[in-house]
Amino acid sequence: MIRVPRSTYRLQVTPTFLLSHAAAVLDYLHELGVDWVYLSPVTRAVEGSEHGYDVASPLEIDPLRGGEAAFQVLADAAHRLGMGVMVDTVPNHQGIAVPQQNPWWWSVLEQGPASPHARAFDIDWEAGGGQVLLPVLGSEADLEGLRLEGGLLYLGDLALPVAPGTLTPTDTAQQVYSRQHYRLIPWREGDSRLNYRRFFTITTLAGVRAEDPAVLEASHQETVRWVRSGLVDGLRIDHPDGLRDPGGYLAELQRLTGGVHGG
Repeated sequence: MIRVPRSTYRLQVTPTFLLSHAAAVLDYLHELGVDWVYLSPVTRAVEGSEHGYDVASPLEIDPLRGGEAAFQVLADAAHRLGMGVMVDTVPNHQGIAVPQQNPWWWSVLEQGPASPHARAFDIDWEAGGGQVLLPVLGSEADLEGLRLEGGLLYLGDLALPVAPGTLTPTDTAQQVYSRQHYRLIPWREGDSRLNYRRFFTITTLAGVRAEDPAVLEASHQETVRWVRSGLVDGLRIDHPDGLRDPGGYLAELQRLTGGVHGG
């Protein structure tokens, strides 16, 4: 029989309110009559994120929020109390404000269309002349500040990858930059020139092609594991209205998880 929550209590898990802290309040919530505990996103977010919706890796529980072990402890404690566990999931987008923290996006910037993760993002390579356009500059003059350090390109504190075979010992930063799979443009041009799907108007959230079954399956491996192993009892889908095919997504997610059943 499918378990339906009678009441939920949402807990915002952050780098200062960890999964272990959430587990510690379950007895109190149970005494209040709460039926299910509902957690904000727990997959790895961009470092410093308080909300967790800027997912940097959908394939791991955020170590800065307590990690896998703490999540298991929380789920076990909730289930011992007869409580369900619901988790916020983010299928629409990934956080790319710090490219080095997002393995999929970093791979795309480094390898371009040949990246094994290029399919995950909706990038119009032709519109960008074969490059991803990144609206991070104040003006074109900022490009004069590009520098090479440790085999990476830097613009201020922003680290960017260097494609294999595009760096020689005598190259300048500008020469190396000219050979990359990305191009930096002024942030004011993001609305008119952007060639990757973003979440609403937020250029630091790159849209994920959840309408592609292969992308959905690859990006939901961790979420599916939670459901199939009994770690969680329900999922809350963030912004299904932002999906290209909400109905198709939900049907595919149900197929992958086998549905969510409770005791």
